[in-house]
Amino acid sequence: MARFSLYLVCGLVLGAVLVNAISQDPGYLLVTWGDWQLETSVWLALSALMLSLVLLWFVLRALRTTLRMPRTLRRWLGLRSARGAQRRADKGFAAFFEGHWDVAEKSLKKGGSPDEQTLLHPLYSALAALHQGESARALTLLEQAETEGSAPVSLITLARAECHLKAGATNEVERSLEQLSASERKTPRAKALRAEAAYLEQDWQPLTELLTDVRRAGIAPDEQINAWERESWNALLSEADDGASTAVSVWKRAPESLKAPGQSLWPALLDILRRDAQADALQKVLQERLQQHCESVTIDAMNGLSDKQLLKMKKALQRWRDEDSEGGCHAVLARIARIEGDAETEAAMWGEAHARHPSASHAVGWADCLRNQGKESEASALEAKALAALR
Repeated sequence: MARFSLYLVCGLVLGAVLVNAISQDPGYLLVTWGDWQLETSVWLALSALMLSLVLLWFVLRALRTTLRMPRTLRRWLGLRSARGAQRRADKGFAAFFEGHWDVAEKSLKKGGSPDEQTLLHPLYSALAALHQGESARALTLLEQAETEGSAPVSLITLARAECHLKAGATNEVERSLEQLSASERKTPRAKALRAEAAYLEQDWQPLTELLTDVRRAGIAPDEQINAWERESWNALLSEADDGASTAVSVWKRAPESLKAPGQSLWPALLDILRRDAQADALQKVLQERLQQHCESVTIDAMNGLSDKQLLKMKKALQRWRDEDSEGGCHAVLARIARIEGDAETEAAMWGEAHARHPSASHAVGWADCLRNQGKESEASALEAKALAALR
């Protein structure tokens, strides 16, 4: 308040001084131009000049605003166009996700001028055509996008390879992917395309090398990868041309998931080794297998071993006695006991095997053991009981 009062007093003093100066000496200004003459005081001329400057400023500002209107109008119209293009793009991508391929293709092709489109428009419009079974039209759209330069060449190449893959032209797929650089061929999408092409061509070795990266990238369903993995490794094992050595090498390189109990790869390996009469290789892989698993197919494979090889399996079998629900492990241990000449242990093992799983084979083995010990009546009774169970 005090500051305002001070300003007010100063303004009044300056105004009084100015009025006094004007009243004492108003000055004189004469302007002549040809026959035209203007006379006025200096103070009035200064006031007119100030008023003219203010009016000129207002006029210039009005003109500038008027000239700026078309630019603002164009910006507003451009914003409406961009919003429309964005809405069409959103509609197209949503339709693509929902599986409405025809709606997706139409919306993405109407995405606006090339300046308003992103690199996804031509790619997804081509992929939408591909999902409708129109691979030729999809390839045409990709060629157009490549000519116009509206999308990166690497993405167009991947999309073109997918078009060829859907059409079953695996040779064209590989030819398209060869145009990529080394780093681009290592992308998850490129590896997935190469894996699918290898599967269609039954080129199993490259497929097995690609599946690990494809699984890690999560670019394909696990069910599909698991099916490809099983088929490829079983095919490699069945195509082992060098017999036992190649089959065992394939087995060792196979994923651990395919070596689990219940998988078909382990029985296939045992069939190859028994078919080629590779007893030494069979005994070695059986010993290694018993370090982790003991299945019925493993026990059955021991029938192809010699007595000397069977004796080497005793220690590996002993650790599975408590988990031997089907009695197969005890039956093999009974055979080993006979080789060692331990009749008492042989009878005990056959008895335990038959108690755990009273099958005909166990009954016959136990009866033979009893007969060798001179217990003919017990052996006959056991065989009669087994025959009655089979009827």
